[in-house]
Amino acid sequence: MSAASFTIFFMKVQCEWRALGLSATGGVLGLIIGLEFLEKKFTPVEKKMGFVSIWFSFASVLLFLIIFRKGKIHNRIQRLDLMKAAILVVVGFIGGIFTALVGNGLDICTFSILTLLFRVSEKVATPTSVILM
Repeated sequence: MSAASFTIFFMKVQCEWRALGLSATGGVLGLIIGLEFLEKKFTPVEKKMGFVSIWFSFASVLLFLIIFRKGKIHNRIQRLDLMKAAILVVVGFIGGIFTALVGNGLDICTFSILTLLFRVSEKVATPTSVILM
C-alpha cells in the first residue's frame, strides 16, 4: 500500500484530504485502545469472524451503491461542519479498533461513510481509503 499511496501522491489523484486527516486522527486513538485493552479479550476465532464480518459488510455496501444509488454524487464532502467532522473522527475511532483486532477496518469504515452518508464518489473515496490502509 505504500507504493499505491506514493502513486496517488505522485499522480495527484483526487482524494478527500479532510476526511483522511479526521479519520486518521480517530483511527490512531482507536488503534491504541484496541491494541492495549481489547486485543487480549478476543480469541483468534472471534477475530477471524470479525474479519469476515467486516469484509461482508464492505461487499454489502458496494452492492448497495451499485443497485440503489440515486442523486448527485460529489467529489468532496459538502459543507464540512463540526458534526460531520465529529462523525469522521468517531468512524475513524471505530475503524481503528477494528484494525487493532483484525488487521483492517479503518479504510473500510471511512470508505463506507464517505460513499453512503456524504455521497462522495467512489473515484475519490477509493484513493482516500488506500492511503488510510
